[in-house]
Amino acid sequence: MKDEQAVPGRQERRTVTRYGFRLRQDATVSADEQPRYVISIAAQMLGVHPQTLRLYEREGLIEPQRSGGKIRLYSERDIEKVRCIMRLTNDLGVNLAGAETILNMRERMMQLREEMDLLRRHMEAELAALRRELDLE
Repeated sequence: MKDEQAVPGRQERRTVTRYGFRLRQDATVSADEQPRYVISIAAQMLGVHPQTLRLYEREGLIEPQRSGGKIRLYSERDIEKVRCIMRLTNDLGVNLAGAETILNMRERMMQLREEMDLLRRHMEAELAALRRELDLE
């Protein structure tokens, strides 16, 4: 089940996961979202077994890109997300469902901050235009 959502500056598709929503970027891919690492290298970088990454994927916590041959490819962003999941689960004792909820809330907070910054800049520009119009500067 997919639901389209517009986000300023980039096109994204919202995909429903087991526990909530996760955004998956479609159009513009930044450098940290470029798929680079096969599962064995990603697991080695993270110090986990590849099965752990497969579990996180099954649980909807991460969604690596797939090559034409269906090989999982992980980006820097995926690696950092797994590190965050590991901190939450290993250091703070949060279960996987809780980790997903925390990550989703964190992502939503970042989106809201971006929206607030955009609105603030827009309001400041309008205020400056009104001041010029009223000759208050």
